[in-house]
Amino acid sequence: MNKHNEYLMTLAALALVEQEGYKIIDVRILGKEIWLNHPKNTKELIRFSLNGGFNLPRQEERTNAIRKAIEKIFGERTLLYDVRFDEEETGYELKEDTAFVILSPRTSENIFLDRFPVLKPTLLAIEEKPTDLEEAQRKLDLQRPKRAENTRPKTPKATLVILIMCLVMFAVISLMTDLLGYDPVNTSILLGAYYKTFIVANYEYWRFLSSGFIHIDAIHLMMNMYALYNLGLFFETKFGAKRFIATLLVGVVSGSAFLFITSGNVLAVGLSGGLFAILGALVVYQIESGQIKYRPVQMQLAQLLIINLFISFIPGIAFQAHIGGFISGVLMALYFNYKPSWKPLKRHVLISSMILVVVMGGLIVVDKKHTPYYGLTDQGVVNMAYDLGLDWYANILDDSLVSYYQREGQ
Repeated sequence: MNKHNEYLMTLAALALVEQEGYKIIDVRILGKEIWLNHPKNTKELIRFSLNGGFNLPRQEERTNAIRKAIEKIFGERTLLYDVRFDEEETGYELKEDTAFVILSPRTSENIFLDRFPVLKPTLLAIEEKPTDLEEAQRKLDLQRPKRAENTRPKTPKATLVILIMCLVMFAVISLMTDLLGYDPVNTSILLGAYYKTFIVANYEYWRFLSSGFIHIDAIHLMMNMYALYNLGLFFETKFGAKRFIATLLVGVVSGSAFLFITSGNVLAVGLSGGLFAILGALVVYQIESGQIKYRPVQMQLAQLLIINLFISFIPGIAFQAHIGGFISGVLMALYFNYKPSWKPLKRHVLISSMILVVVMGGLIVVDKKHTPYYGLTDQGVVNMAYDLGLDWYANILDDSLVSYYQREGQ
C-alpha cells in the first residue's frame, strides 16, 4: 500500500472537512477508506480509498450496503463519488448514479476537481518528514464522529421540566381541594383551566396555553405524563429542546383555539393538544427520513394513531384539541424539515400557516357559541379568589362577568 497515496487521501479529506464543511461518516468498518458528506447536501456522497469500492465482488457488496444504509438516513438516492488515489493513473467516468474517479499527482483536469477545486493543491503535496502522514491522520481523527461510551439515552431535560410543572400543578389542586375543601372545578379554573366564559368575558386568552399544565384526574395525569416522557425522550433527543418546547406549546395553543371555535362553553384541561402536536411531527419525520417504507414502522405508527384516535372519541375528551394540536405539529415539522427536496415546500407551509392563523383568529373574534352558562361556577371562582386574598383579580373578574351576562341577555 503506497504511503504517499494514503497521505494524499488524508489531506484531501481534511481539506473538504476544514474548508468546505464536510463531515466524516462513521461507517464502523476497518480499512483505508473515508466516507464524507455535507450536512446541507444529502444528494452527494464521497468515498475516498486506495482501491475502488467496486473493483472486487466483496468490495462492491460492502460499498453498496454502506451506501444504502446512509441513503435510508437521508431518505433519498445519492450520487456517489467513488474516489481512488493512485500514483500515476487519472480518470473520471460516470455510470448512472456513481462517478468513478481516479486522482493522482498527474491529475490536472478532472470533472471531480472542477466540482471540488479545493483538492487541487493537495494532489501536489510532498511529505517533508516521515511523520507527516501520522500527523495528518491525527488531525483527521479529531474530526471523526465521537462514539458514545455510554449508550444510554440522554435525559430529556425540557421534557422533565414540563412533566414536573404538570405534577406540581396537580399537587396544588389536590391540596386545595383535599385540605382546604375547595371545589376541584373552581380550583382548576382559578389556576388556569380552559373555560370559555372567562376567556370571552375577561379576555383571558392566556388560558389557551395555561390549560395544558392543569390536570384534575390522576388517571388523566398519569396517561399524559407517560406519553409526554416517551414522546419527549425521542423527540427532544432527536431535534433538541427548543424545537420540542415550541412544538408542544404551539400544539397546546392550537388545540385550545380549535376547541374555542368548534364548541360552546366547556371546561378543558390537559396536555393532549401538545402531545398530539409531537405525534404529528413524528409522523412527518418518519415520512421525511424514509422510515415509513418499512412495515414495522408502519405498524407501530398505525397502532399509535388508532389508539389515540380511539381515546379522542371517549366521552368527555375534547377531540377538537387533539385535531388542532396534530395539525400544528404536522405544519411545524414540514416547515423545519431537513430534506433538500422538500425545501420548496417550506414557503407554501409558511403561507398556509399564516392564512390558518388569520382565519382562526377571525373565527375566534366572531364566535357566538357561549352557552351553556354556569353562573354558580362563575360566582364560586370569584368567591374563591376573594378567600385567597386575590381581591384585585376577583374585582376585575366580577365586573367583567356582570358586563358579559348583561350583553348576553342573562
